[in-house]
Amino acid sequence: MQVPVTEKPTIAVPRIFPLLILLSLLVALGALVNEWLSPRPQLKPFDLVIADPLKQMPDYSHITHVPWRKEAFFNVLLPLVVYENQRIAWQREQLLAAKALLDSGQELVTKDEKLVADIARYYGLQWPLTENEWLTLLRRADQVPLDLVLMQAANESAWGTSRFAQEGNNLFGQWCFSVGCGLVPERRVPGMNHEVRRFETVLDSVQAYMRNINTHRAYRQLRLIRQNLRESGIEATGVDLAPGLISYSERRQAYVDEVISMINSNLAFIDQALQLLLEEEVSATP
Repeated sequence: MQVPVTEKPTIAVPRIFPLLILLSLLVALGALVNEWLSPRPQLKPFDLVIADPLKQMPDYSHITHVPWRKEAFFNVLLPLVVYENQRIAWQREQLLAAKALLDSGQELVTKDEKLVADIARYYGLQWPLTENEWLTLLRRADQVPLDLVLMQAANESAWGTSRFAQEGNNLFGQWCFSVGCGLVPERRVPGMNHEVRRFETVLDSVQAYMRNINTHRAYRQLRLIRQNLRESGIEATGVDLAPGLISYSERRQAYVDEVISMINSNLAFIDQALQLLLEEEVSATP
């Protein structure tokens, strides 16, 4: 006997389902088009690498011809200062991109938020930031003029020949306050407990100095001068910002005047060192 075959019942798909699928596709396509027309700022990692952070400051005391000693000093130190200013420029670029994204009502993805929070912490601020803290952060995360850094290094380290430069890679006379953190000054006033900080590399010294200039309350006036110049579309020079160093030395105005004088009398040497660096970079480009 033949068994009758029962057909599988057909389930009618509601017409609303295809419409919902089509609507979802249209929404996704619209989002892609909007992203293409208005790309969100992209935060990026810092990928520049410096070949030699200089683990030992060279001793130029044997170079008796002053112009040659200056050339040697600038040639070895200038690449480190340029590198650190590039890193600061990158930090500022990421902050501006993140601020633009937040101001547009969007949120930072986790990795971008961590990056911005780390930069904020580097400059002494905690995430999340208020509007006033954003202004403070952008005032701090800015480059320090090349000529100012080089002249303070030359002044504070006697052109790299001081004991602190030679034994501690400290070119800027920066202090620390824990026992063994650095070198004890031979003429330290009784009752004082500071030491002159020791650095693993000369680059570490440059970075610590520039962070100090960009965060310490003593140099707030320097940062305000720099900000005003930026807002006026003027690139700050060492001479412009030197008055903000009034608290860097007990000599105060005399120290500022000396730094300005050193800048003006050494611009040709700085330009020469910068030109040499640019030529080396061009020749190294494949």
